[in-house]
Parts: sequence; C-alpha cells; structure tokens
Amino acid sequence: MPLETASIWAELRLALDELNKPLADANGGLIAAIDAADLGSESEKGALDALPFGEFSSAYFSAAMRANTRFAHEAIEKGLKAILLGNGLSPKRVRSRGHGLDSLLEDVERHDPTAFNELERCFGGAIQYLKNVTNIQHNPNILEYFREHGKTEVFVVSRYASIEQRKPAWGMIGFVYMEIIHTLSLLVCGLTPRDINRRIEIAATKAVLAESNRDPAWDADEWIGQELVRPRLEVVENLKNNWVLRAALRRCAKEYKHRDWGIWSWADHVRRNYIGTRRTRLKGDEAAVKTHI
Repeated sequence: MPLETASIWAELRLALDELNKPLADANGGLIAAIDAADLGSESEKGALDALPFGEFSSAYFSAAMRANTRFAHEAIEKGLKAILLGNGLSPKRVRSRGHGLDSLLEDVERHDPTAFNELERCFGGAIQYLKNVTNIQHNPNILEYFREHGKTEVFVVSRYASIEQRKPAWGMIGFVYMEIIHTLSLLVCGLTPRDINRRIEIAATKAVLAESNRDPAWDADEWIGQELVRPRLEVVENLKNNWVLRAALRRCAKEYKHRDWGIWSWADHVRRNYIGTRRTRLKGDEAAVKTHI
C-alpha cells in the first residue's frame, strides 16, 4: 500500500474511531477535566467552583459535538480530495474547493462516477437504516444532503463557535458522517465498501453461528439458509422461542459497541424492543390474572 494511501486511510479511520466513541464519554471527560483543575491553578479551580456544574456540562457536551463535526467534516474533505487527486485533478483545482464537501462531491460525480455511485449507495443504506430505526425520513438524495449539511460554513462555525458569534450551521447526522467516512476509507484503498445493511446481515449471521452451540439440537445452518437473517432476528416471537437468537443479539451488541456504531445500535434497538414487548405482555398477563381473581 503506497504511503499516501496509507496516510489518508489512517486519518479517515482515526476520525471514524473518534465518532464511534459513546457520547457518554463527554461527561466522563468533563469530570476528569474538573478533577485535573485541582492540579492546575487555583484560579482555574476557583472559576469552576464559582459556576454551576450544569453550565460546564452543557458547554463541554456542545464542545464535544463541535469537535466531532470538525473531525468528520475534515476527514470527508480529505477523502474526497484524495479521490479527485487520484483521478488526475491538479492540487490547485482541488484546493480551490476549500472545505466545501458539496462542491467536492459534485467534482467526484463528474470525474469518478464509480466512486460517486459507491458513496451514493452507502449513503442510501444509511438513510434507509435511520428510517427503519427512528421512523424519520431524511433526504435520500446525497447531492442535496451535502448541499444542505456539507457547506464550508459548517466546518468554519464548528471551529470558531466558542470565540465568535455565528449563526448555527448544522452538519450531518453523526451516523451519516460515520457511514461516509467508512465508505471513503475503503474507496481510497481501491476496495468495495459494504453498506450498513449488508454489514448487519453479515454480523448477525456470524453471531448466530457462533452462539449455535448453546442448542446443539437446533440446526443453525438450516435456519440461516432459509432467507435473510436480520429481518427474522427483529421478530419478537422468534427471539422469545430461541435463546440462541437472543444470545446472537447480545454478541452483536457487545462486539461492535466501539467498532461499528450502526451494528451496535441495531442490535441494541432490537434487544430493547424485545425486552419492552416482553415486559408489556407480562404486565398485561398479571392484570388479566388479577381481573379474573
């Protein structure tokens, strides 16, 4: 792998690793920062003591979100520029686009349709995933989405918001950032990326096979070969009647928590839905028994 490709891949993966960290880490970082103030200066400790914890907590969380936006925006910018440079565009032409992800993506569509189609496909998978999990439909057109959320202003505002009064410029949904970065990290290496739905299907299948030893009498290979695994893992009745499938979901939630937010989020969502449905049914059964008595 050429050094230039390795460097771009490393920066993209580093940004993706940062975004994969749970948002809960922000409060942990705040507490560590406040504790560290004891070892800093008396004036810093006094300033922290003088203001409400909630104010610092909110400010710290907002700073973490802005930092994530900068990481993601800059990583996507570098990935798109690497594709354009690899297609023979001059550094001067590429630099002229500045931090505008929308302009860079339009250039990729013109100069590397194959890369653009892969980005469009994986973006579409991310939008479909969000619709399935949150029931919210976002703009499925990648060019329009980038024009709205990938402008230069998004990067500039996230960089200087703490010292300048600027109108908000909302970036992309964190999950969309992650999927675009994941796609770019593979494209710059000449590889074909898998969208989130395909990755979930593969992870779910592997998890079912890995947990199948919990019930040797159950034919995991036969069950997997029937049809897609993911939709059947999302059916509450299937989980209720098969502890191998429940264990497979737990495995996905555990293994991918810090590796692939999309897979972890899907497994966690399905598990919560199953537990919630079971609790609701149990409460209904208890109420029915009391009524009967």
